[in-house]
Amino acid sequence: MKEVPISDAQLIAGLLERREPALEALSQQYGRLVRKLLHELLSDPYDVEECANDVLLAIWNSIPPHRPMNLPAYLCKLTRRIGIDRYRRNTRQKRGAGYTLLLSELSDALPDTSVTSRSPEEDPLPDALDRFLKKLDASSRVLFLRRYVLAESVKSLSDRFEMSETALSVKLFRIRKKLKEFLKKEGISV
Repeated sequence: MKEVPISDAQLIAGLLERREPALEALSQQYGRLVRKLLHELLSDPYDVEECANDVLLAIWNSIPPHRPMNLPAYLCKLTRRIGIDRYRRNTRQKRGAGYTLLLSELSDALPDTSVTSRSPEEDPLPDALDRFLKKLDASSRVLFLRRYVLAESVKSLSDRFEMSETALSVKLFRIRKKLKEFLKKEGISV
């Protein structure tokens, strides 16, 4: 018999009340998404499983005090942060360049956040990125999110979008250029 999924509101309420079954239900409902995101960042299945557990711990420790409006988005944000931290730790030791290349693609379009003294709540960049994505056509928006949020490879994206890798790279370049121009118009220094 197939289990009926619990609503996000019920999951959040359970986490706010510190009920462990809510954490187990969260893992059942969103575990596959978490592992898929981590698999895009990390090649080692052991790292993926360990980070998936770290994501559950981070959710447990962050709700409360946080009460996310969109649970899957909040979960993806924590997953990416934990996965990127693990990736950086692994590549620092191995001197790899996979995800570093992905971040370097965006470095010309995004401001350097390492020098800001703003808290994450005061940072105008997330809202500006949201407005930018809403201005893009659906295909460009999906391409941008799959490349820079889900960290899909250019090869995988070229197959998905039925484009050559060169054409896809040019399209990504143009999207990044539009992003840089948009952020300048928004007054966010690059």
